[in-house]
Amino acid sequence: MLHFAKPENALKRAEELCAVGQRDAALVGMYDVLSSKRHRTWQPAMELVMTRYLELCVEMRRAKAAKDGLIQYRMVCQQSNPASMETVMRHFMAKADEAALAAFAKAEAITENALESLLDFDDLEAEETPESLMLATVGGGADSKKRTDRQVVTPSLKFLWETYRSVLDLLRNNTKLDELYRDTCIKAFCFCTKYKRTVEFRRLCEIGRAHV
Repeated sequence: MLHFAKPENALKRAEELCAVGQRDAALVGMYDVLSSKRHRTWQPAMELVMTRYLELCVEMRRAKAAKDGLIQYRMVCQQSNPASMETVMRHFMAKADEAALAAFAKAEAITENALESLLDFDDLEAEETPESLMLATVGGGADSKKRTDRQVVTPSLKFLWETYRSVLDLLRNNTKLDELYRDTCIKAFCFCTKYKRTVEFRRLCEIGRAHV
């Protein structure tokens, strides 16, 4: 475990590690600061660390790491500065949404028909099976291209869904951030509508009922 006297030192070190391609080490270093008992008092530098940590999680599509970091940050600021928690969560969702849009743009210039083709899978939380991988491999040119596009799009779409789930879960008992919870629900429902995610729509309804 790395020990930094100041959060800004950890942030500087993380940027140095990212510059040489060691993003995993940068993520670990910033998480150590977020989880350290010596940094349990909120300060502006902690928000900067948390923001950069979440940006890196989005780049690397580390949904669990993002949630773990937010849990630690909640302990830092939930009493002294809940507004900071709201700021980093809104930034997190915005970055995840940007990543999903960028993935679609990278896959191809989306037409309405192409969008339908890329979204005709049932469950974002389901894993690829050996059978589906084999069928995609021998399926011919059109299927091969669809699979290539999905390999670009699906991970970012799945990460965005996990982002909304994580935020809702972390806010379920936080009355100070009810407005953010409401806004996140709206964003998640819009996500389901935009990307035609019926399975996730049902899950979202179940999540809401369980939280209420």
